[in-house]
Amino acid sequence: MKILIIEDEPPIRQTLQYLLELNGHTVLAAADGPEGIALVAQQPELIFCDVGLPGMDGYQVIAALRELPAGRDLPFIFLTARADRDDQRRGMALGADDYITKPFTERDIVDAIAARIRRQQPLRERVEQLLAQHRSEVGADWSHELLTPLNGVLGGLELIEADGIQPGELKELLRLVRASAERQLSLSRKIALYFELERTKVSPSERTYHCDAAAVTDSAAFLAAEEKGRTADLTVRCDPGLVALAETHLFGAVTEIARNAFFFSQPGQTVTVVGTHRGSRYQIEVTDQGPGMTAKQRANVAAFAQFDRDKHRQQGLGLGLGIARTAATIVGGTLRLDSGPGERGLRVTLDLPVT
Repeated sequence: MKILIIEDEPPIRQTLQYLLELNGHTVLAAADGPEGIALVAQQPELIFCDVGLPGMDGYQVIAALRELPAGRDLPFIFLTARADRDDQRRGMALGADDYITKPFTERDIVDAIAARIRRQQPLRERVEQLLAQHRSEVGADWSHELLTPLNGVLGGLELIEADGIQPGELKELLRLVRASAERQLSLSRKIALYFELERTKVSPSERTYHCDAAAVTDSAAFLAAEEKGRTADLTVRCDPGLVALAETHLFGAVTEIARNAFFFSQPGQTVTVVGTHRGSRYQIEVTDQGPGMTAKQRANVAAFAQFDRDKHRQQGLGLGLGIARTAATIVGGTLRLDSGPGERGLRVTLDLPVT
């Protein structure tokens, strides 16, 4: 880490700098408050600051620091000859993270840094996750997917409005308009469901949900099969059971998984949907006989991620499995992807808690 020391006593400042550099850290050092605040521009990741600085004491330093954008969230550890409760309360109220009492040992310093890193790590991981998600959303082919169906609707309407159109042509154009509108509606519903699930994940509802897993799974799988004209290829076997998920969320998740299964398999190949009640869990398995996914692709499944798009000519934004995974996550469930029987096809397992 890059660490800033603000300490007016040269022996203590030099000893601390030596200890930190010995442990692999880069050190910035200041002899007073104003100098230390100026060094914040060099973007340290943690600050050790003496409380009893001349002129501008440590409490004034942290108060000034918290007014700066660069210092608002910087981890801040006080060095002090005394640390009674009043001092600690005052420091914590100003945003201090810890106190180390002089004289300190190398272990005191190392442990304080390690504790700070442990506290920062979950936040850092969440920020990295959000950044990765944002990059996926930004990189998605939004304009193509949103505008293509609308172009079909508007283009068809322009032709319908043209002079001299024949009844047969009118019927064909109306079919084009309907198909484009239905595609737009499906895409809009999918985007709305994805962001509804993301909002629920960030701000969970206090309401308790449950739904009939067998009935919802059967309906969702049949809808996906019907859309592709492949109801004869569908096999569904579901145990009765109630799962702790809103019906719309389970329906959306199973529909998306089943749609993928039908899209990536050929007519005549069976898509099997099995719901199994196992103790406190309910597992929904959707297995197809398509080309499957590599281990790397299965590990990198996320919203807005598509694989072999040119090869499969798929439409959409790659939201399907991302929707299913988020729906499971918000109730403490999981989504698992494995190869199908005999390493053929793909098996997607939605594991959910029962009520």
